[in-house]
Amino acid sequence: MKLIINKHTGRKLLRNNIRDKRMSDFAQEGDEDCPFCPGHQNMENCLRYEETKGGCWVTRSIDNKFPALLCDEDKHVNGEIDYGRHEVMIETCDHNKNFFDFSIEEYTCVVKMYKARFIELSKDEKVESVIIYKNHLKSAGASKRHSHSQILSMSFIPPELMNELKATISANDISEQSIVYENQNFIVFIPEDAFLSGEIIIRHKTSNRFETTADHEIVDMAEVLRYVFQKVEYVHGQIPFNIYIHSLPKHIENNDFRWHIHVIPRRGNFGGFELSTGLYINSLNTDEMLEKFKER
Repeated sequence: MKLIINKHTGRKLLRNNIRDKRMSDFAQEGDEDCPFCPGHQNMENCLRYEETKGGCWVTRSIDNKFPALLCDEDKHVNGEIDYGRHEVMIETCDHNKNFFDFSIEEYTCVVKMYKARFIELSKDEKVESVIIYKNHLKSAGASKRHSHSQILSMSFIPPELMNELKATISANDISEQSIVYENQNFIVFIPEDAFLSGEIIIRHKTSNRFETTADHEIVDMAEVLRYVFQKVEYVHGQIPFNIYIHSLPKHIENNDFRWHIHVIPRRGNFGGFELSTGLYINSLNTDEMLEKFKER
C-alpha cells in the first residue's frame, strides 16, 4: 500500500495487493446477505460513527474491510507503506434506496456524517489530505448495491487534487451561461470544458475547506444535492455515477480555491483511445444538457 511512480510513464499509482479480494453482491436481488443492512452486521469493533433516530440508526461509518491504505504508523515511519485510514459510510438502512430517492432530510444526515468523519480523520498529524467519494452501481466501481460512500485520509496529496490546486479558477472564470442553480452558499454549473462527459460541479461560494461547513450550509448543500440528482435522473435516468469532494489540504494555503463536489454521470466506458493518449472525449452536447437542467 505505497504510492509509486511508473518508470515508463511517470504516472503515480497506489500499489495494493488486497483490493481484488473484494466481493460483489450485484448478482443478489435481496438484502439477506448484505453486510450493511440492519441485523446483518457485527460492527462493534469497526463502527466509527452512527446517527440514530427513534431508536434506529440512519447513517453509519465503519472501517473498510479492504482498505486502500493502512494506518500502521511503524510501517509508515519505516517507509514500507503510505499512511491512511479508509472507511465506508453507509448512507441509509434501506437496502433498496439510493441517492436518486433521498429526501432533503436524508441528504442532510449524509452530509453531517461526511463532515464529522472528515474532521475526525483530519486530526491525525500524519494526514495531509482527505477525500470523500461515492460509486453508484457496479459499472461506476461499486462492489455493494446498498447505498454508501467512502472516505480516505492520506499521508500525501493525490495527483488530481494537486492538479486542481495548480489550476485554481476564480468565480469570475465561471461563465454565467454554465450556471444551472445557486442558493445562498453554493453554485452549480456544467463546465463547457468538462473532463468527463456530463460532469456537474457543485462549488461553495466562499469557503475553501469542507470541514468548516456550518450547520445551515449543510442544509443548503442537501437542497443542492436533491436538485442535482433530480435533474440527473430527468436527463439520464437513474444512471451509474461517481461523486468526489475536493477540499483544500490542511497544510496548504490557497485563497482562490473553493471546496467543491464533482458529480460524474457514467455515460460510457474508457477504451483504447483514452488509455493510449491520456485524453478523454466529451461527446455530450453541453448546450442541450444546460437547457434540460434549467427547465422547471
